[in-house]
Amino acid sequence: MAQINFQDRASILGLNSNTGNTVFGGFGVSFVDYNGDGFDDITLASGDNIPVRFYKNIDGLLFSQESLLPTSVSYDYRTRSTTWIDYDNDGDKDLFLTSDTDGNRLFENQNGTLVDATLTAGFPTDNVFTYGASWGDINNDGCLDVYLSNRSLGTLITNYLFLNNCDGTFSDITGSSGVSAGSVWSFCSAFFDFNNDGFQDIYIANDKTTPNHLFKNNGDGTFSDVSVSSGADIVIGAMSVTVDDYDSDGYFDIFITNSPNGAGYDAPGTVLLRNNGDETFSDVTNSTQTSLVSFCWGSNFLDADNDGDLDLYINSQYTSSDSSLPTYGFYINNNSGSFSNSTSVGFTTNDYNSYSSAIGDYNNDGKLEIISNNGNDQNPSFWENTSTPSNNYLSIQLEGSVSNKDGIGSVIEISIGGNKQFRVVLGGESYMAQNSLIESFGVGNVSTVDYVKVKWLSGLTDILYNVSVNQKLAIVEGTALSSTNFDNQTAFVYYPNPTKNVLTLNARESIDSVAIYSMLGQEVMKLSPNTVNTDVDLSSLLSGAYFVKVSIQGDTKTVRVIKQ
Repeated sequence: MAQINFQDRASILGLNSNTGNTVFGGFGVSFVDYNGDGFDDITLASGDNIPVRFYKNIDGLLFSQESLLPTSVSYDYRTRSTTWIDYDNDGDKDLFLTSDTDGNRLFENQNGTLVDATLTAGFPTDNVFTYGASWGDINNDGCLDVYLSNRSLGTLITNYLFLNNCDGTFSDITGSSGVSAGSVWSFCSAFFDFNNDGFQDIYIANDKTTPNHLFKNNGDGTFSDVSVSSGADIVIGAMSVTVDDYDSDGYFDIFITNSPNGAGYDAPGTVLLRNNGDETFSDVTNSTQTSLVSFCWGSNFLDADNDGDLDLYINSQYTSSDSSLPTYGFYINNNSGSFSNSTSVGFTTNDYNSYSSAIGDYNNDGKLEIISNNGNDQNPSFWENTSTPSNNYLSIQLEGSVSNKDGIGSVIEISIGGNKQFRVVLGGESYMAQNSLIESFGVGNVSTVDYVKVKWLSGLTDILYNVSVNQKLAIVEGTALSSTNFDNQTAFVYYPNPTKNVLTLNARESIDSVAIYSMLGQEVMKLSPNTVNTDVDLSSLLSGAYFVKVSIQGDTKTVRVIKQ
């Protein structure tokens, strides 16, 4: 068994600036590759009179702080969360900042320069007390919409849902969509498809006496409040919405952090809601042994030891001098429906006032790290995953072509000997956080994954078979479309289509023969690969359409391919 171990290497790696003034709730963090160089960068929101801090990842070796915001205007006010998204689908990451003092800001990335596009995009610049922002595509049009969580109880301000009009502008559809819940103390939310109907729903964490909300997407631009009927309307000091499939049943579950007795609403302990697959949730906190009683904020599911199941990390605001309650929590998944709370997995210096946390893989070694944005003028903590010996992994990066460019909302499924794992790509989650947009799977000691399946919000499904592990696999939407049901033993995928020179065939079983015919029925090429994967060189063929006949175990299928 792998020995899990995390060590704080923030200062060594160059993450050594403080967070600014100490304020209630701390500040958010993003662990997203914002410059597209293949390495996850870090962005930290910060307090009064201190601008957002950008840390560029230098080839997985260290982080270098840089200035990215325009210098013509001072952006040194208090910010709560930072999210990097490609809202205009032009291939680069744009930046959205929230604030509970000076209003939110959208920055468009124009050839590497961030330009304030808040007003032209249609966002208000007035303060609406925003903490978290989550991005999703509510109508599957390929353009990312945004939900703003506002801590505005006692005012006329509610949470807001802005629809992306796909032309660089947004429209406030809070009222018409049915997601207005009045003025509440919201911290954060997450878009995810809780009932697997192909449309993204919204779950919101509300602090203290207001129930959490679950809005079901009706598929027509409106939502229904199913908080009560689903059993997701818990009333606690809810701080986070951490979404993942901890039991690998294909339905995504929700973990919510909480405060202890005497720190607000007295319902102490974190809560794990299991998705029952029938549009209801069950509180399985006790049976899974995942209750942490402390002043908890950020939390993350991650496969820390790459053994194929998701473990759980939890941040706490308390230090050892503040309270006798835990300063953090780490729960190892027993892969039997329960977790074990472990204090022997590193974190030996984890004694910070910690708030937001996010996960990513800074050096692309397949082991996930945790970045925590700490308060009380403390440096951030960067928990490097030094677990040994290392199990194998598979990392997957998506690029939408019909769906949004970031692949947000897409569900990734892998299978190894019939055992499946699922991930969903989120754009703003947990407590004012944004995890890496690259999804990571632990696969134990196997060398090949039977298949990787991606369900995009467009409705397209890409499938690759017999995928080698220990790599970062890039999947572009529509380049590995299945020609038949993905569970069929003789199924295969072919990509890209259209193709310039090389057509890749990928099957579950050995491909016996491949024959290519012109549109007139003339055979122009034939080969017998006798492998599950083969690259067919089409460079000798003229541009045009061809039929490709593939034989697998006596079963023959014919597909149409365009040679450019």
